[in-house]
Parts: sequence; C-alpha cells; structure tokens
Amino acid sequence: MQRVDLQTAYILHTRPYRDSSLLVEFITPDYGRVSGVVRGVRSTGKAAKQRRSMMQPLVPLMVSWFGNGDLKTITTFETRAAALALKGKHLFSAIYVNELMTRLLPQYDEQSGIYQLYCWVLEALMTEQQIDITLRKFELRLLSLLGYGVDLVNEMNTGEPIIAGSRYLLEPEQGFSLVAVSTVTTTHDHRIFSGEDLLAIAQEAFDPHIRRAAKRLCRLVLQPHLGGKPLKSRELFV
Repeated sequence: MQRVDLQTAYILHTRPYRDSSLLVEFITPDYGRVSGVVRGVRSTGKAAKQRRSMMQPLVPLMVSWFGNGDLKTITTFETRAAALALKGKHLFSAIYVNELMTRLLPQYDEQSGIYQLYCWVLEALMTEQQIDITLRKFELRLLSLLGYGVDLVNEMNTGEPIIAGSRYLLEPEQGFSLVAVSTVTTTHDHRIFSGEDLLAIAQEAFDPHIRRAAKRLCRLVLQPHLGGKPLKSRELFV
C-alpha cells in the first residue's frame, strides 16, 4: 500500500462526502493532482471544526495519505504558512486557476513544473495589478506543460515562420494555418489572428490590443479540453 508523508500541497477543490467527510482535490510537486477523503471533518465537534478550517484553498499545507486506488485516505494535514490574503478580482482569479487545474490536470501525473507554475501564479496574483496578463501567462504555460499548447511562431502545414503581415486560422488542437488574403477580407471568423498578434503573444508582449487577442486565443485553445461544461468561476467576473 502506498503511503506518503508530509507532502507539500495546496487544495484545489473540496466537496461533501457521505455524512461527515470531505472529498479533496489537491496539487503536489511530486504526485501531481491527488484526490483523497478526509474523514470526520464535517462533524460538529470542536476538533473537527478546527481541522475543517485548514481544508481550504489558498492555505499552504503539508499532507499525508495512504491507499492504492485513485481515491486516497488523508491521514494528517498541517498548515505550513498563513492563508494567502487575496481579495476581489485577485481572489476570483485564484478560484478560476483552481477550477482550471481541477478540470485539466490528470491524476497522479508527477510533473513538478505544473506545481511550480501554480505557486508562481498565486504569488503573481498577490503582487501584480494587471490580473489578465498574469492569467494569460498562466494559461499559455499550463497548456504548454500539458502538451496542449499551439505553435505561435510557425505555420502548422509548412513549418514556415509566421509572418507579421499575414493572417492565420487557428485549429485549436493543431496550430495555425495561413489564410489567403481574399478569405480575410470576406470573413470575420474569430479564429483568425494576425501574425503580428501571434508573435507578440509568443513573446508575452501584452499591450492592450494584444491582451484582447491573447484572451480570445486562450479561450479557443482551452475549449476542446474542457468539453461542453462551462467554467463556473468565469461567472464571478461578470
């Protein structure tokens, strides 16, 4: 039986389980996204309430668990620092990040780069004021780490470099193909991007116009991997 002691972790999502337990999704550096049960934490006793107060997103934790199946039994957990003090749109953005991670990450994929990216985005949300730029960087880097990213500097059919003065059609799970000039003038397809915009996004040169293009690009590339179920956290930004 696998047993893991005191692994660094952040909770991504929790939900009630049976009468007094919680199902918890959390992210770790060595085991990726882990699903586990915390038993008795929803009972009315003082000790249970104290334990439950720690089982929140944005609280840096050390977690221990055991089990051979996909659903682990969490045995101990302790805080390793105070909860991150995010408010308003910064908090909504962290909720969005957590939902995206929960939806996209496979279980038990040992990829420390994703955990480091998660730590980076939380730190950035604590300090940066341009939230949309932070989210675009996170989305693009996450897609790349998961193998879902698209090539922003080379045309997918020929491998030729993308040219600033040309237009390109996005195939979300493949890449960008060159669009004929006549087609550009007769369509308003939201999948068409200028080469200039793509090259700027690749360099993370986010001026106001590029920020809008990057948001459109990320939504299009994410959509096939999220299925038909919308992200609930996006409703917080309305």
